[in-house]
Amino acid sequence: MNKTNLSSLVNRISGPASEAWAVGDMATKRIQAGDDIIHLGVGDPDLDTPAAVSDAAIDAINSGKTHYSLLAGEPDLRSGVAEHAMTLYGGHISAENTVIFSGTQGALFASFLCLTEAGDEVIVPEPFYSTYPAVVTAGGATMVSVIFEKSEGYTLNLDKIKAAVTDKTKAILINSPSNPSGAVFDQQTLNDLAQYCHENSIWLVSDEVYWSVTFEGEHTSAYKNEQYRSTTIVVNSLSKSHAMTGWRVGWAIGPDEFTEALTALSQALQFGVNQFVQTAAIVALKDTESAEKFRNIFRERRNALCDGLKKSNHLSFSIPKGGMFALVDISSTGLSGREFAEGLLAQEDIAIVPGFGFGPSMVNTVRIGFLCGEELLKTAARRIVRFTESKMREKAD
Repeated sequence: MNKTNLSSLVNRISGPASEAWAVGDMATKRIQAGDDIIHLGVGDPDLDTPAAVSDAAIDAINSGKTHYSLLAGEPDLRSGVAEHAMTLYGGHISAENTVIFSGTQGALFASFLCLTEAGDEVIVPEPFYSTYPAVVTAGGATMVSVIFEKSEGYTLNLDKIKAAVTDKTKAILINSPSNPSGAVFDQQTLNDLAQYCHENSIWLVSDEVYWSVTFEGEHTSAYKNEQYRSTTIVVNSLSKSHAMTGWRVGWAIGPDEFTEALTALSQALQFGVNQFVQTAAIVALKDTESAEKFRNIFRERRNALCDGLKKSNHLSFSIPKGGMFALVDISSTGLSGREFAEGLLAQEDIAIVPGFGFGPSMVNTVRIGFLCGEELLKTAARRIVRFTESKMREKAD
């Protein structure tokens, strides 16, 4: 059987953005073969899950929490998510407004299957996370990207979003703190966007997986506007806040009719999330110290990496205000992001992500994660600068 016998969904979920991780995969294979590679690609830092969280999972397994969970999630975790969300957003949020999924990615994919279909359009700011094209189009909708400007730090431009709205616009997907840009959208603009979506019956979906990694000020969110929550959805997880990337537990928060639809989809898609993982997640939600500790670590790592990259006059970037990555324009080298990333791995043993997966306008960018210790990041920055300067000399010859 060949690919022509597969559904059209396969083409929608395997577009160009799905190839963005190829350099990282190559680096991982080399690491497994014993090569000394500094991997600054996939957003899975070298931090360990807090011991209390891991212990809770072990205790849960030993006490028999290895059965099917309720489809929308264990009641205690749903309540815990709601309580945690109220500390972030204020107002009242009930357990019924939450559904547990296998990570933010699972919650996001399921959300768009319930929100959109063929003929609908979804507006997504560019640069965007590389899985968004597949997430948005899997159910048949069309993704409409709106390019945010590097000169403005890739901040939220409401006028550009409004200009892209048509009578087919069903949803707008935003991500703050942003992966890959590190931009943090300001609260007033988010308020205005939430109001605009509410008044025009457009769903606003906010991916806030980096909620805990905001370096200046409090986390901002469109969901802080209680009067617009009937058209606003948040997807989130503990992956970044508590170093739980591999645990695969996340959630969606939204109005009752939306969470009821998600619960029905959960039955068909995943039939619940592991009980013992959900028990551990309850412990993590109560652990505010680890989230603050990790935020401070990432702030120092950001500074170490960016201070090192500044030593080249040919790397252009905004200092990230949140998240775990710097989005760097390398167009002065004359290389595409893919060529730069492949060459850097081959010449300097540093793995980063080429920017083409974050949108067509990002073809001459790379994403560099501050995912390891400060000294290793300083070493990586020196090698990146050295590689950049070597390419500038080759360009001049």
